[in-house]
Amino acid sequence: MSLDERSTAILHELVRRDGYLSVKELIKRFNISRRTVYYDIEKINYWLKSNHLDGVKYVRTSGFYVTERTKQAIPEKLKNLEVWNYAYSEKERIAWLAIHLLVEEPPLFLKDLSEKTKVSRNTTIKDLKKLRVQLNSFQLTLCFTRYTGYVIKGKEEDKRRAIVYYLSLVVPHQQDWQTVLANLKRLLIHDEDESTIVLSELRSILDVLNECEKHLNIQFADDVLYHLALRFWLFGKRIVQGKKIDFDPVEKEVIQQTKEFKAAQTARSKLESIFQTSIPDDEVYYLATHLLSSKVQYSGNYLQSHDDYKNLQNIVQKMVTEFQAFTCITFPNRKAVEENLLLHLKPAYYRIKYGLQVENPMIELIKTKYKDLFLITKKVIHHFETAIGKKVSDEEIALIAIHFGGWLRKEGIEPKERKRAILICASGIGTSTILRKQLEGLFSTVDFVETISVRDYEQRDFHDIDFAVSTVPVSKKKHPVFVVNPILTDQEKETLLKKVHALFGESASQNTKYSPEAILGIVKQYADIKDEQALLTALKEYFYKPFIPKNWTRKPGLLDLLSLEYIQIAAKVESWEHAIELASKPLLRTGRITRQYVVAMINHIKNLGPYIIIAPKVALPHGKPDEGVKKPGISLLVLKEPVSFSKKKEHDVQLIFVLASVDPEIHLHALSTLSECFQSSEFVEELIRCDTPVEIWSYLKKKISEDNKKQKGD
Repeated sequence: MSLDERSTAILHELVRRDGYLSVKELIKRFNISRRTVYYDIEKINYWLKSNHLDGVKYVRTSGFYVTERTKQAIPEKLKNLEVWNYAYSEKERIAWLAIHLLVEEPPLFLKDLSEKTKVSRNTTIKDLKKLRVQLNSFQLTLCFTRYTGYVIKGKEEDKRRAIVYYLSLVVPHQQDWQTVLANLKRLLIHDEDESTIVLSELRSILDVLNECEKHLNIQFADDVLYHLALRFWLFGKRIVQGKKIDFDPVEKEVIQQTKEFKAAQTARSKLESIFQTSIPDDEVYYLATHLLSSKVQYSGNYLQSHDDYKNLQNIVQKMVTEFQAFTCITFPNRKAVEENLLLHLKPAYYRIKYGLQVENPMIELIKTKYKDLFLITKKVIHHFETAIGKKVSDEEIALIAIHFGGWLRKEGIEPKERKRAILICASGIGTSTILRKQLEGLFSTVDFVETISVRDYEQRDFHDIDFAVSTVPVSKKKHPVFVVNPILTDQEKETLLKKVHALFGESASQNTKYSPEAILGIVKQYADIKDEQALLTALKEYFYKPFIPKNWTRKPGLLDLLSLEYIQIAAKVESWEHAIELASKPLLRTGRITRQYVVAMINHIKNLGPYIIIAPKVALPHGKPDEGVKKPGISLLVLKEPVSFSKKKEHDVQLIFVLASVDPEIHLHALSTLSECFQSSEFVEELIRCDTPVEIWSYLKKKISEDNKKQKGD
């Protein structure tokens, strides 16, 4: 019975452990059944016995462990693990086939490949079929002829990308150098003489990389250093075979400015000596991209001197800001979080830019065990994608999620539990986008995972969502559905907040002295209840009361917060930033807000986009109460010529209401009045037509008075 990929990984975990490794933990960590756990332990014990070592011990209620004697001996035994004593997984077999075909000289026939992976001809045929499909993603083709056998055809650049990817599958990260060398014995080394030569070449390449570290004032992570050595060795074999890369002339100009290029130039002569061949200029540029894309353990003042530093720094700040908003937490040591994320994003930037795809074996574990963190990271990654002009893979997102998760654990912070929801919209992409932005702004701990049509909703089943929001009535399913208008008024927002908070048993305010559960208990003593859960939900909605400060006997109306002196008219402005600056002046002048609040409003829009546009031609910029609000107030700027908040026509604005609120509730009545007014396009146009602040003030008073009379009449 041979060790395979998973049983070897379990054995490594047992060696690393100081204590016990429980069955439950193995099931969760490796995503396997209890039966498979015991089968793998049986394989490990067979291998240990054949190597004259103590077997894996088991303690009921605690788990598995290995003796100290066995722990000491296992690394050396694994290092000497022969090919015949190791069973490749399918993934490993396919990866080895790719590497053999990409690095060894043809001809390679079915018999040769079958011997290399130690499986039958039929299994090798199946593996080759799967490899052919995988190679398509690298723009490569697997071909066969009677004379050359199996050959991979395509551009040299794409073949190198495939080498990097498949190498990450057969020599996983987080291995020490001895284990890496043991893996190599299953690669291209056929006899002892060749083994001696290859090990000498690899040690020399390691020396070259150590000099690169000194030149760059960095330290590569250990596992990355070993991978780099293997890559450079495999690339060297292709150069010796006359297979050389062509580097893009435009990219050359960019790479030439980096310190990594100078380090690669310095390394060139020593690599030429190792491989006994000349290395073309284009290969130096190519090697520099691998230095740029490699994760570092330490970096002195290296990043600050990097050309992309400022750009990446800006991206990191936006990502951390948005991450905090989605998790409803604040990093106490935000600067350190940003510095460490910056250190990670720099190599990721170049990996993605040059297509150096690597396998992250922990991705599935991260996506399941740290699902919320992964989804939130996926939400904030768009800043990075915009900068690089490419989609970021789930593997890279998972690595960034680990970064955020590590800091949350370090600071002892637990993000709020997140809910999953869908948006059902029958009004087209434009409306659904605006509604989705409103909902995401309203519920920071809800992931709106999909926007779908009514038809899609009726035809599909949804088992993993907590609720749905729809713009039209739909048939009921197991989850609640909240029906709203395509553009929410603030009254509707307040109502929706009540319903969702009540659904999940959350309280809007800690000031209520009533308990819905307690009242339900009393009612149950004296009455028969048809639907207990529905009654409890209704009670929670009823007691979900916004907090009103003592100095207000009622919620202030629009005319309480917006006075004549806060109204301005301007012909035009240079930019939307200038518009917000100008619109804020009355509130600044009267001490209702600070300069910090104006900056915060502008930054929120830069980070989140024009979410402040609440109706055609109308924007409502605002920040958080703790960002510089001294007293509540609303100011208004009317523009005769529109200012654009984006390249889209629907983001042209002529009315800018700046909102300053001392808490999340006090302004709701005023905004509700505004929202009702905005339902009429005539109201907006009338305000734009006014020529003086007095006219605007008079029109507002008249309009609100008429609306109040209608409501009383109703």
